[in-house]
Amino acid sequence: MKIGIIGVGNITLELANRSAQSGHEVLISNPRGTSTIKDLVQNMGTNVKLVHTCEAATAEIIIVFLPRENLEVSIHDLPDMTGKIILHTNNPIFNVNTISSTTSDQSSCSLLASLLPTSHVVKVFNPLEPIVMNHNRTKIFFTGEDQKAKNNVKAFLYTLNLSGIDLSELNT
Repeated sequence: MKIGIIGVGNITLELANRSAQSGHEVLISNPRGTSTIKDLVQNMGTNVKLVHTCEAATAEIIIVFLPRENLEVSIHDLPDMTGKIILHTNNPIFNVNTISSTTSDQSSCSLLASLLPTSHVVKVFNPLEPIVMNHNRTKIFFTGEDQKAKNNVKAFLYTLNLSGIDLSELNT
């Protein structure tokens, strides 16, 4: 499977590395420039390459980590995103009990969903504890509106040796 990364942070680099180790082709775009991550990307192996944002957006699953104030500019020139699964990772966990189970709040995730209305945006929550993703099945929480997209996200996370937990299933 082809995985696109738009924007670089701890969680996107971890997901990129796990994706490459799992045999996925990984296309990383950093709108702020590639010089700071070039060595990291080279160490991830031959499945990973630095690309322009439009090329990263051609992937089956696109993982996004962009500051809210840069969202519109960063995704302005993307190709048609109809039907794409977008994992939005700018969602820190402070307290699991306060997490909204939809993308309807006024977060950067809802802004992204409004900018890409024909895609399937799924929130992936980033634990704020020091990110120690060991090789056990670390739990990673997500939520979204489209069940098929969430099922695909859960299956993708499983290939990364992660246990995807859909928060909407916890409310039932």
